[in-house]
Amino acid sequence: MSFKTNVCFVCALTCALTVVAQSRSRRGSSASAREAAQEKMDAKVMISQMPNIGPQSLLVAPNLQAQGGSQPITKSRRQWGVYEMTYRTAQKWTEDLTVSWHVLSDTSKAKQKDKSKSAARLPPYVYYNLVSRYVNIPDGDHRSCVCLPPSFVERYGEPVVISCEIVTSEGKLLAGETALSSAPKGFVAGKFTEEDKEKAEWWNDDKIINAKDKKGEALIELRQGLVDRSKSPFYLVNNADYEAIQ
Repeated sequence: MSFKTNVCFVCALTCALTVVAQSRSRRGSSASAREAAQEKMDAKVMISQMPNIGPQSLLVAPNLQAQGGSQPITKSRRQWGVYEMTYRTAQKWTEDLTVSWHVLSDTSKAKQKDKSKSAARLPPYVYYNLVSRYVNIPDGDHRSCVCLPPSFVERYGEPVVISCEIVTSEGKLLAGETALSSAPKGFVAGKFTEEDKEKAEWWNDDKIINAKDKKGEALIELRQGLVDRSKSPFYLVNNADYEAIQ
C-alpha cells in the first residue's frame, strides 16, 4: 500500500470516528434534554388538598334502589368513610400516575365495640394501604379517593392518620403528604419529597409499624378493607373528576 493510500485511509477513518462521536454526543444531549424536560414536568405534579379527617368524611351511600327491587333489611343507613385527595398536573397528557394510600385508624373510636368476654383483642390501631394507578391524565385538577366500608368504620374506628404519595411508573416520588388528627408519637404532618421521604414514610418505620405494648402485643395490625372509590356506591357521583384506573 503506497504512502498516499495510507494517508487517505487514515483521513477516512478519522472522519468516520468523528461522525460517530458527534452522533453519540447528539443522542446523549437529546436524552439529557428529555430527562430534564420530564423532571421539569414531574415537578408540576402536586397535591392540592388532603382528605378531611373526622365526622365530615363519614357519608351515607347514595340510594341506588331500582324500582321493583328488593327492600332494604337495615333500618338505619350506615356510614362509609370517604377520603378524597385533590392533585394537579401541568403536563398536557400524563401517561400514568400511581397514588399510594396509607391509613391508620384508631380502634378506640369504634362505634360498635364487642364487649363480651369471648371477644378477640383489638390492637389500638389498624393500618390499611391501597395503590391506585391512573392512566391518560390531562392537565388540570383531579381527585383520588378511597373508601372504608361501614363495617370497618364501625368495628375498627375512624382514621387518625392519612398519607398519600404520587409516584411515577419508575417509582419516583413526585408528591407526598401526611394529614393527622390525634395520632400517636412518631408521626409528622405535612408535605415531603423524594429527598426526605425516608423520614416521612411511617409505614416503613419498623419502630412504628412493629411497635408493641408492655405485654408484648402489637400496637398496629395490618388489615385489608380500604377500597378505591370506583368499587363503592359513590362511583357514579361526579365521576368526571376521577381518571381511569388500570
